[in-house]
Amino acid sequence: MKNRISVHQVSLKNLRHHKSRTVLTVGTVALAVALIFVVLTYFYSNDQRSKREAINELGAYHVQYEHLLPEQQQAIENNPKIKKHYVSYISKNVKSDTFEKLNINMAISYIEGINEGLIQLREGRAPVTDDEMVLDKWVIEEMGFPSKLGEVIPLDLQIKRAGKMEHITKSFKLVGIVDDIAVRKTVRAGLMFISQSLSRQYCPNPDIVIFALLNSDFNATSTAHRIGEGAKLREDQIQINERYSGAYEQNPVSILKAAVVVFVIVISAAMVIYNIFNIYLSEQIRLFGMMKAIGMTPKQLSSMILTEGLIISLAGSSMGLLLGGGGSTAFIPFLGNTASGNSALYVELSPYIACAVFVMGLILVMLSVYMPARKVGSLTEIAAIRYNPAEPLGKRSLDTKSKLKNSISGFSLVSAQLIRYRKRTWVTVISITLTGFIFVVTGSIFSSMNIDNMAGSMVPGDYKLSAANLDSDEQLDLLNEKILKQVSDIPGIEKIMTEMYAVSTYNKQDANLHLKDLASMKNPEIRTDIYAYDDALMKITLKRLGKDDSMLTELRNGDNLIAVAEDGGYQVGDKIRLAKYGEGQKERVFTIVGVLPNYVTYKGNSSDGGVLIAHQDLFKRLDLDQRIKQVSVQVNEGQQGEVERNLKGIATADRRITFTSFQETYQEFNGMKKVLQLAANSLTSALLIISIFNLINSNLTSMYARKREISLVEAIGMSRSQLTMQLGGEGFIVILFSLLITFSLGIPAGYFGVGMFKQSASYVQYQLPMAAMLTLVCAYFTVQVGTTFYMQWRLSKESLMERIRFSE
Repeated sequence: MKNRISVHQVSLKNLRHHKSRTVLTVGTVALAVALIFVVLTYFYSNDQRSKREAINELGAYHVQYEHLLPEQQQAIENNPKIKKHYVSYISKNVKSDTFEKLNINMAISYIEGINEGLIQLREGRAPVTDDEMVLDKWVIEEMGFPSKLGEVIPLDLQIKRAGKMEHITKSFKLVGIVDDIAVRKTVRAGLMFISQSLSRQYCPNPDIVIFALLNSDFNATSTAHRIGEGAKLREDQIQINERYSGAYEQNPVSILKAAVVVFVIVISAAMVIYNIFNIYLSEQIRLFGMMKAIGMTPKQLSSMILTEGLIISLAGSSMGLLLGGGGSTAFIPFLGNTASGNSALYVELSPYIACAVFVMGLILVMLSVYMPARKVGSLTEIAAIRYNPAEPLGKRSLDTKSKLKNSISGFSLVSAQLIRYRKRTWVTVISITLTGFIFVVTGSIFSSMNIDNMAGSMVPGDYKLSAANLDSDEQLDLLNEKILKQVSDIPGIEKIMTEMYAVSTYNKQDANLHLKDLASMKNPEIRTDIYAYDDALMKITLKRLGKDDSMLTELRNGDNLIAVAEDGGYQVGDKIRLAKYGEGQKERVFTIVGVLPNYVTYKGNSSDGGVLIAHQDLFKRLDLDQRIKQVSVQVNEGQQGEVERNLKGIATADRRITFTSFQETYQEFNGMKKVLQLAANSLTSALLIISIFNLINSNLTSMYARKREISLVEAIGMSRSQLTMQLGGEGFIVILFSLLITFSLGIPAGYFGVGMFKQSASYVQYQLPMAAMLTLVCAYFTVQVGTTFYMQWRLSKESLMERIRFSE
């Protein structure tokens, strides 16, 4: 038999003896470390993807200086704060009929830096001779040519010289291919690079642009502006590459997001670990007093407790890193590829993150253990042996005249236990409340994401055909009478709705009353988008406004408009002055007869002056552009398939016409919502598990602490139902109180959060998060019921006498 035992051996024996506490604590640490690792790895991986996308989409540069004079070009090129610069000649007087017929908005230019830092080709090299060019891969395929170097492609060009338009056909040899960029492909914006000599030949005085890469990413945006101002450039000549700068600059918003998520995880886990150790040490204080009485020093006692914490933190952090690595590999690519981004999201594992998270796990446990350990170490032997957790409640009552009650209710016993261990109770309440608060707020946001509103605002009927941008050619009428006749002849179409589009100039004085951020608008005139609806579409709009068809006559015959806004900028009856777009146009006064939320009619990126809706008769009276921009159709039930095939055929015949389906739009946005919801629910579920650990620990330790007390009461007549109430009542009261606080704080916070989210997502409508609230109630009460029956089963395994003899 050994005469002495080391502190470390005592710590290991304690850990093995209190298996439930050890497992709960290690599990909490592992889950917290895994969550932090996954969150930080996601932000890091997404940051790396953003950097790749920024370079692929627009190139490796911070700022683009446009419309430069020779002296401005020289000043910028000689600036010492610029690491590299690339010159480009934009041939604005050159267009291609070949690309316009395919509805491709092609930028034809000469540019430096191809395969030299600015733009990396998929294959090939930069054009050198006049008959060489570089194109996007997707453009080549849409033209019907193979994506193969050396392919000769004829192009129909329009060259404007001395006010005259010259049409020529020129063959180019493909010497380079640009890799597909999802963003540019989606908006059908292509790149065509030609040689410097050909660019000069077609355009002797080209628009000179410089792409500049700065020496430092730090504060790059303001540095780029200072360089431009030093070269005497106007504000509109300085175009920041937001994709590149945003990816490489230190983004405070992204850092704050990660910090908030990590902080919530750390606080939730710290409360659980602190509560576990605080309860454990409170129960064992008498034992620790006996240890000190037989010679253990305060330092050794504190060391023993801290050693337990260190072993738990090492085990939990190691398990957490393994769990986090597996979770990152499985979860991050799925979330990133489905929810956002235009390229694959690869898991970028950083050793710095792994080390930081491991150390964070150690610190998390050691700080949570330090305060209880210090408290135990400071107690004297006598105080520890005589320790009674109920004593701090206050002085004993001196009133001895009050009669002893003949009976005491089970609720009184439960309440006394909660008050007796009030610190443990409050930590459990805070843990449940914090998790529930996050659950309710995220539930409010997701339940308010109305996908029907989002899809319906984009597709008023079942399907729609949209014409490409008509500004470039006033004679181009894509959705003409012939197309409309084709649409109306399709069997199964119940209703056809059309809309027109025009741009007007907003009176600045009126704009100042109704628009926000007027000072930030760069253009001298304020453009406003006006959409003109036919009777069918206008009736739907009036119904959404809560108006009947009587207002239709006012919109047909009067100078009346409907404003699309949600920020209170417009009121019914407001008068605004607008003029037909162009110089010298006379202003006209219009009356706002309705204000429509954005989610009802989404128009995409609008002009600075916002969006207004008119009747098509107003366009005819004011001689505005009367070409049809969009045709929407409602289809009879059961005939969607045939109608969809016919409408797709019309769009396929002319690439400048786009087909959109309500169902496809709905499925796309609903899929995005589900993925985002999965990510949020995964995080909140993990926090929920941590708080459940706290609840289970609180229940189990309460049972062990009160085993003898409960058994004595049971011996004098407590029934089985009363025993069940005693075991579960404490947890149920804690849950009810916690949920009451959660819903009292979470519902208003969720409403406020939805209001903030609505500023960037107009389709959002607040909905009470009933699903999230029911999930919380069911989860906690199910756990409590299960824990109660488990405790009852554990007690039934021991006889009443064994439990009465139980000693802590």
